[in-house]
Amino acid sequence: MGMEERSKVAPERVAVKDLKLHDTVTSFFLVRNPQLRLRKTGEAFLTFLLADQTGELPAVMWEDLEGIGERVREGDLVKVQGVVGSYQGEMQLTIQRLRLAQTGEATLGDFLPTTEADVTSMLAFLQETIHAFTSDPLKHLLSRISEREGFREAFAAAPAAKGLHHAYLGGLLEHTVSVVKLCKAIASHYGGAVDGDLLLASAILHDVGKIFELTWERGFDYSDEGRLLGHITQGVLFVEEQIEQIPDFPPQLRMELLHNILSHHGQYEWGSPRRPKTVEALILHAVENLDGKVNLFLKLVKQHPDPHRGGWTVFHRSFERPLFFGGAESPGGSLGVPPEEG
Repeated sequence: MGMEERSKVAPERVAVKDLKLHDTVTSFFLVRNPQLRLRKTGEAFLTFLLADQTGELPAVMWEDLEGIGERVREGDLVKVQGVVGSYQGEMQLTIQRLRLAQTGEATLGDFLPTTEADVTSMLAFLQETIHAFTSDPLKHLLSRISEREGFREAFAAAPAAKGLHHAYLGGLLEHTVSVVKLCKAIASHYGGAVDGDLLLASAILHDVGKIFELTWERGFDYSDEGRLLGHITQGVLFVEEQIEQIPDFPPQLRMELLHNILSHHGQYEWGSPRRPKTVEALILHAVENLDGKVNLFLKLVKQHPDPHRGGWTVFHRSFERPLFFGGAESPGGSLGVPPEEG
């Protein structure tokens, strides 16, 4: 084996984003989705994702489990030793040794991914948007919600998803602000054809149910209520409860606001109880879907580039294709077609 092919020893507390093929790793990570499985021979092996603030890496442990498979849980901090290899075109860590982190060795907050945007500025932007409403009922409703005890803290901390778009602390706030900004531009473009206050209020509230659907104390997971009801139902129930506390809230406005929340996923097969039937609902669905997909695209480019084909991500089931981000060859060159698209 040549010098360039030998394994490189990575230091402790190495970031997931800095790992490369053939690295030998000894480091702390956060455990996500641990699964104890059986080979055809009946022998047990362990699979999970190793995560930190910079990304996540699939991992497998074949030998020397010594009961560790029964002890490792979602959100545990572990110290592992292993080698980075490749499986089905994506990097994977084969673990040789693993133990739970001891008290004081690692802090959970250091391993949860966090928004890079300024939380204070994002919260201020939403407050400015609410204060600019000309609709008194919507201004009253949104102000009432934002001033509820603990609401801003939860809304600022929550991820927007367990593992897809904006899946990091502050992700819900970042996604919401992005959707509101895009909706503002579209409402301005179409002028009087769109109820701007209704659209922006819907944009602020469309994912509010995620503060009840998700938990983020030990990694990102679903609450019991989140699994049973889901964030759309939870969001509608929450907003309806707040509306009931406001005397003389216009019935038509209530109906359209709740419709926008109910229909923001757009399609029944995407978990939407209703499909959009108003212009504001159509815009909200399109913008929310766009922002989620762009964020996921950027995540894949950053965290899951194809280690064997520069300029491409690995195949991802949400898009059902690998994605091209360029840089591997000149624009006029022969880019070829990834095998998965052939």
